Amino acid sequence: MIIDFHTHSGVSFDKSTFDEIQEKMRQNGIDRAIIFPSTQESYQKLMEKNLETMKNAGNFFIPFLRFNPKTVKKEEFEELQGKFYGFKLHPRGENFDPLDKGLETIFEAIEKSRKPVIIHSRKENNMNTDPERVLELAGLYPKINFVFAHFANDSDAFFSKINEFENAYVDTSVVSSPFIIERRVREITSKKIIFGSDYPFSDQEIELLKIKKAGISEPEKEDILHENAEKLIGLQKF
Repeated sequence: MIIDFHTHSGVSFDKSTFDEIQEKMRQNGIDRAIIFPSTQESYQKLMEKNLETMKNAGNFFIPFLRFNPKTVKKEEFEELQGKFYGFKLHPRGENFDPLDKGLETIFEAIEKSRKPVIIHSRKENNMNTDPERVLELAGLYPKINFVFAHFANDSDAFFSKINEFENAYVDTSVVSSPFIIERRVREITSKKIIFGSDYPFSDQEIELLKIKKAGISEPEKEDILHENAEKLIGLQKF
């Protein structure tokens, strides 16, 4: 079993249909993928893309709700969240500070849902996406499981603190390599690392090879490729 925890739908430069994305998954032996819109258009367009993704999920895709917590109304969020398995936050794309106290109401609603959050985290000269800073979310909201995307930029400061939080994980997308994965498994164990490809911004085959070629045990690879993802998604009842 392989679950890709980081897959985009509706990418403007990629004309792939949902069927074509599924075929790429078949080619790479990926059984299921968590999917969410990549659009950074108007909020209305983003919501439309979310519903389109949800309706096209089928048996391959696990739809997450991507939204702007600065814009969404609590009532709208509560109505929509039941249709999705988790949430995607992109502080740069939607231009918000995830530590803004004005967002507490939305994060409290996420806590009640018991569903995981994947959040964009990279060093981009942007405090809203700085991995070490946004890790604070795990302490502020201990009932939410956070998956920090792009291997949290492989930040030493981030990885020195992640074990302080039972609810903090990273995905392997883009900012990783076999060596980096080996090193971080030794430091934080395989229980906190989840396979993600960032498709189509990266190639699923290449992202999978990083894990397959890493000098870690088969059980550790199984943790990364599907068991950790199943655990997080399995926290919900549908």
